[in-house]
Amino acid sequence: MALGFHSHDDFSSNKNSRNFDFSGTNSLFVKIDSGLKVHWITQVKDSGYFEISRRGKTPFAKGFTESSRVHSVELDAKIKQDLILKFGGEKDGMHEVVLKKPETDLKTVYKNVNSIYVVGDVHGRYPQLITLLQKSKVIDMDLNWIAGEAHLVFLGDLFDRGSQVTKVLWFIYRLEDQAKSAGGKVHLVLGNHEIMTMTKDLRYLNVKEKNIAIGHKVTYDQMFHPQNSLLGLWLSGKPSVLKIDQFIFAHGGIVDLGTFTLNSFNEAVSYYMKDPMYLELTQEFPDSTKYDVERWYRMRDFFFYENGPYWYRGYVLQDTLDVQLNAMLKKYKSKVHIVAHTTRKTITRKYDGKLLTTDLDDAATELLFIKRNRRSTETFKIDSEGVVSPLE
Repeated sequence: MALGFHSHDDFSSNKNSRNFDFSGTNSLFVKIDSGLKVHWITQVKDSGYFEISRRGKTPFAKGFTESSRVHSVELDAKIKQDLILKFGGEKDGMHEVVLKKPETDLKTVYKNVNSIYVVGDVHGRYPQLITLLQKSKVIDMDLNWIAGEAHLVFLGDLFDRGSQVTKVLWFIYRLEDQAKSAGGKVHLVLGNHEIMTMTKDLRYLNVKEKNIAIGHKVTYDQMFHPQNSLLGLWLSGKPSVLKIDQFIFAHGGIVDLGTFTLNSFNEAVSYYMKDPMYLELTQEFPDSTKYDVERWYRMRDFFFYENGPYWYRGYVLQDTLDVQLNAMLKKYKSKVHIVAHTTRKTITRKYDGKLLTTDLDDAATELLFIKRNRRSTETFKIDSEGVVSPLE
């Protein structure tokens, strides 16, 4: 049941709002703190329209909003099962997303995976990402999964710098289900910019993304609140470290997680993200009237320690850390560490192939492709033209 329809027209007077594409998932914000509140922006002043239904059922709520650019609707509904949302406007056209029942995907170790595609930092570069995945035969021209039982790993930093972060997130959100239906898997490993955005460090926020939040009259971090927004809750259920067969993944790099297992670290991340104090970690000092000071510093170090898995650059920047890298690989029973975070001109091998780097000066223009044979694995890089090259 719909509780109310809303629209406001002051967004149209913002000069910046005229220069960017806000249609569809470019600007979709779904709030879930009490009931369901759906926000979207049409490219021009338009009469908004929405429908929401359960799979295979007729819509249980639908309606129009007043002519405007910014639209929202409040629904007396919870996402207890997948919901089909259609939204848009008479001029803007209609768009569809599946709002998935929230779940925690903290499984950390996967075995017997034949093919792995790995994408480093994306930073909101949606067109480049789509081209790369199409040329690599991961998705087709209609953006549908065609990689079968392969696994696709995004190594964090979807946020900041680029102008289509929100659209990138909704694309990956949808692609997960398609891969799962085909027997494959999409992984999203958290990076430092995911942590920064959630904790209000918005120094690298693109002006277009900032304007989405302005249109919805919220701060940008609220669009990804780990409990009150659908995408934020989805992100907070993602791993920070991952292992697939002999390969161990982290955004920056793993020195020592301080835990005996990778899963223990991921569980700690999920636990901390549910704490209100997590959202205050980028303040200069803790508020001792609200939080335990020692716990605040401990949590901040957990997420922002320079040698932690979100931030570490040592393996990529240096060539003398064999002992450290070998000890980490031995501890977590792995043979190859795959990282992003620190840019290189191209995907590279270091430490006799025990380290593979995926972050690029020109983001989302190459991906790493790992093909497992019966007794060995082969590693390649694929560029935006679809050229496949052995990783040397």
